[in-house]
Amino acid sequence: MHSLNFLLIILILSQYCDAHSTLRVGERDSGLLQRWLHRTRKLTQDRGEGGDMTSNSEKLAVIVLLTDLDRKDRDRLDMLRTSLDLCFRNLFSTTPGNFYVFTFEDQISNVVQRLGELMQPNVAVLPVQNISWTVPQMAADRGRWHSFHNANYRLMGDWRLAFMPHFARKMGHRYVMQLDDDSYILGPVGTNLVELFDRHGYLLAARNAQRDPPIVTWGLPELARFYLVTNKVMPETLFEFCEPQSIEGLYSEYKRIKLEEGLLPKAQLDKLNQLGLRSRGGWNRTILFGNCLMYSLEWFFRAEVQHFVQLCRTTGASFMYRWNEQGVLAMLWQIFVPRDKIHMFSFDYAHRINATFALQLAEEAARRVRDSSADQLQVRRSRELN
Repeated sequence: MHSLNFLLIILILSQYCDAHSTLRVGERDSGLLQRWLHRTRKLTQDRGEGGDMTSNSEKLAVIVLLTDLDRKDRDRLDMLRTSLDLCFRNLFSTTPGNFYVFTFEDQISNVVQRLGELMQPNVAVLPVQNISWTVPQMAADRGRWHSFHNANYRLMGDWRLAFMPHFARKMGHRYVMQLDDDSYILGPVGTNLVELFDRHGYLLAARNAQRDPPIVTWGLPELARFYLVTNKVMPETLFEFCEPQSIEGLYSEYKRIKLEEGLLPKAQLDKLNQLGLRSRGGWNRTILFGNCLMYSLEWFFRAEVQHFVQLCRTTGASFMYRWNEQGVLAMLWQIFVPRDKIHMFSFDYAHRINATFALQLAEEAARRVRDSSADQLQVRRSRELN
């Protein structure tokens, strides 16, 4: 039995596998989390099934979190199946990797059944643990949640910051890629991403970047300024995303209408008016899409990086304002990543489309690759004849 499939079994049988969708306010559970991670690896080693996880250091950990399976407007499992299928075609063909799906325990058998023949030895469906699925203490009051996103969506961001990288590192991986269930790698990646990161010393990579709405990153630049000042840090590229391009530009631009769109209550907006906040300039809210993002675990667990991550989590704002991991990782990028250590993926990619359309786009991408290869072959033959 392959190590990942065995890991699935021991996790389900373990006393730690009490995952469910009940909303819980976080406690000081870091010790419990570490013991659970240690027990998971130790049980695997004791059975001698993949106990030596050193080979995972050369493999990419691809992790998907799937919790909202009751959506009526889309078949989440059909999208997940297509996403995994395209990973086999276009990612794992050049980059050895393990594909981990985390879901609530009562959904595991359904997910495994729907994945069918795609449940290959490097695929595991694992339960979300209660100890990793908790609301930060400072975000316990639902009345302070802004925007329309539900609890599971907000928890996803905290889970990606707090649990996912710990899990990947405990499994022996050096790099992790996070995908959504509706993330589709449509065309060949064309290279071994682990080797690419090693060769160039990349710390972070993403497929797309864009500017988030004001409500989604509200207060984040102010927290970043606090971090820089109290820790005496000169950021790598952060000020390039600010107006003015200095620490004086590290603030949230106040646009009342935009914040109203984020469902910020009128009474709170009135108080913001009284503060006399600046309505021009500031941090421009450029973030990296979290639906296709890869980073170095060695970098993520550096003390200075973890300090900022835990600072963001402790405030509760990554949950209340839906900074999620997207906003936090954007700051990690702009504070800690040198300009030449971030890589923007160029492979064909799509997000938030249905599975049928994704497969059509993937076939078009494959056709373009075939046509390009044929053209290159013809050019080479012509040169040889001449």
